[in-house]
Amino acid sequence: MSDPIIDENWRARPLLPIKMAANIAGVSPASLYRAQTDGSIEFKRLAGRTLVTTQSLVAMIDGAEPWTPSDRGAHGRAARTERARAAWAE
Repeated sequence: MSDPIIDENWRARPLLPIKMAANIAGVSPASLYRAQTDGSIEFKRLAGRTLVTTQSLVAMIDGAEPWTPSDRGAHGRAARTERARAAWAE
């Protein structure tokens, strides 16, 4: 399945299909549904389709927190390094 083509004037559209909004934000459609559940983004129903309001998508993107590196996995890396050093010492 290919990604939907992003219209360069997407900000001028009042509503966006879920797949296009996910592609623009760089997240999965499931992430948009989670964001809607916690109130970060607004959906509308039109002709049986679920659409994202462009205003809420822009607000969600603008409100993204800055990336900072984490030490997640540091313990595992340290353990692997120690095992490798021990194996070389034998």
